[in-house]
Amino acid sequence: MSEGFSWAELDEEARTEYWASLALRHCAGLGARSCSRLLRTFGSAYAAVQSRQRWREAGLNQKQAAEMATGSWRVTARQEWDRAHDLDADILLWTNPLYPSLLRQLPDAPVLLYCQGDMSLFQAPAFAIVGSRRSTDHGRTVAAHMARCLSSCGVTIISGMALGIDRVAHENALTRIGRSIGVLGTGIDVMYPPGNKTVFDNMHRYGLLVSEFMPGAQPLPEHFPIRNRIISGLALGVLVVEAASRSGSLITARLALEQNREVYAVPGPALDSHCMGCQELVRQGARPVFSAEDVLHDLAEQLRPFGISKASLSEDEKSAQKDTVAMQGKEAEGETASSASSQKGSRRKSCKDDGNAVHVAPAVQEQPRLDAAEQLAPAERRACLLDCLHQRGPMQADDLACVLDMAVSELNAMLVGLEMLGQVRRLPGARYEAGK
Repeated sequence: MSEGFSWAELDEEARTEYWASLALRHCAGLGARSCSRLLRTFGSAYAAVQSRQRWREAGLNQKQAAEMATGSWRVTARQEWDRAHDLDADILLWTNPLYPSLLRQLPDAPVLLYCQGDMSLFQAPAFAIVGSRRSTDHGRTVAAHMARCLSSCGVTIISGMALGIDRVAHENALTRIGRSIGVLGTGIDVMYPPGNKTVFDNMHRYGLLVSEFMPGAQPLPEHFPIRNRIISGLALGVLVVEAASRSGSLITARLALEQNREVYAVPGPALDSHCMGCQELVRQGARPVFSAEDVLHDLAEQLRPFGISKASLSEDEKSAQKDTVAMQGKEAEGETASSASSQKGSRRKSCKDDGNAVHVAPAVQEQPRLDAAEQLAPAERRACLLDCLHQRGPMQADDLACVLDMAVSELNAMLVGLEMLGQVRRLPGARYEAGK
């Protein structure tokens, strides 16, 4: 296949590969890393399913191959297959030449993507801009300027379709030639948060929306760390504009480092709680950024094949950059309190369904991921923890706490209980893995 197709447009060969892809990702005991190893070893999902007797060549064990043979995956795979029938989206398989090359290189690359919009954006150089949902006026100004300038040069801006910094990055990038890619933590047909309806529609029309989740999947807390690896995986680098000390944006930055991507941060004013996460990133080696020129200079080698350089910035944009840099020193300290109240009001905006086949996630779930995680019952938190270990493999407690947005003390108590039940195993180096 040379381009993406909706389910109805898939030919027989592509439907067979799609069904095999669903078999892999719905098979118990197979996480994204295992599926990716199978795809790289055998070349396609269909070949992998047909070669389960040889899965040890991909580093998998006999138990995983036996689970595939039981067919226990068929019920949920059939549900996803049926939901895709009438889906207004293209299905991009790992075997498709349009599948992004940077994403394909990841050890946990998704077996397929659902896409709405212009998939030619996958061929453009991309840069991620992420930050706080509870952003300040200054943070939104910086994000807007960065997105506009980079997109004007032909760089596609990637973000996560959240409120705050994400939304501003998408809106401003869409007005320039680079445009924007939004990576969802829900099914491709679920609009979340509800206040983003206008951005959602514009991204569908002028940009590109991407999701690896089953159609209809709701915004569960555990989806967003999984989503974040695609944001960073599609990009040459990641810029964090505003992040508190426990912001989910720091997860994206950490994933970017694991993927050998460049990480940048806007330091912001000293003692500003909105920027403490960014300042910690800089202490850990992230590159401080004060203008789009900084990014263009640093990524010059990767951007050169696309004819993009600092010279691509217009004089008007360079002039606007000077104003933005000046603001970082003069305005940031005094505006955080007023912006918090205005943002609180903006999060309460309602959204009407216009009749399209897009489901709006309930507004009550619109709070940041940390708040959602804190509202989970203990049993649900344990399930999130185990799902995370199954997906990502052995992890240290500190990393788990960051991914799940839990206090380390609370997490340690939960790990002890799960270890006693045999659902978690402690490994050398204070790491944990899901029980066998």
